[in-house]
Amino acid sequence: MPDHEPIPFAGTQIDQVRRQLLDAAAFGKHLRPEQLENMAGRLAEGLRAYTEAITAATTPAAPPTDGRACLDYRGRLR
Repeated sequence: MPDHEPIPFAGTQIDQVRRQLLDAAAFGKHLRPEQLENMAGRLAEGLRAYTEAITAATTPAAPPTDGRACLDYRGRLR
């Protein structure tokens, strides 16, 4: 993935494919198999970026290695 923020990058990829599909549907344009494969790849890349961002945001941090593993109610180590 390029050096972009994952969520905006994913949104851009998916939105561009959506616009291409809407344009083809609205004006009766024919999409060649290569174009469809390219769009499928862009969707996959956008979904991968979303998935990675969500996983990174929801994965808890590793507990400290010095034996302190208790968190108080504010999420701070004791």
